[in-house]
Amino acid sequence: MKPNSLKKIILLNLLLLFAATTVFTQGGPRQMQERYRQFESQRIAFITRELSLTPDEAQAFWPVYNEYNDKRNKLMIQHRSQRTDENNLDRLSEEKLHELADADITNMEEMIALRRQYHEKFKQILPIKKVVQLYAAERGFNRHLFNENRQGRMGRGRN
Repeated sequence: MKPNSLKKIILLNLLLLFAATTVFTQGGPRQMQERYRQFESQRIAFITRELSLTPDEAQAFWPVYNEYNDKRNKLMIQHRSQRTDENNLDRLSEEKLHELADADITNMEEMIALRRQYHEKFKQILPIKKVVQLYAAERGFNRHLFNENRQGRMGRGRN
């Protein structure tokens, strides 16, 4: 895999994690669930619009994409739980620092392996052009969320 591709995948996952974290950091459990539903609805609508899925494509695609997204979210949660010591780096031993650094690389490799696995599945369901459009749509949605979040923060800061 090219270093550029690895960087793009890492950036995409970080943006998605940032967006999901932003959704969950405000309000109680009910509000978080509602925001997550809204987030998912927006994502589905955005991707559907960008890919112009036919009814047959949508019927085959969404269950596989949702499975991929569930696995990706579980990996992100698992990886986040491994990083609990990052706030206290000065207090950690060299051995623990090595473990944290190595775990970070392992986490990236797991995300890439998952992406590669589902990339093959997506190619079996959709024309290759729509697979490429899917990745562009994911990046576009993440940019949209980032800009929306940034505008929200800027608006709150002025009041």
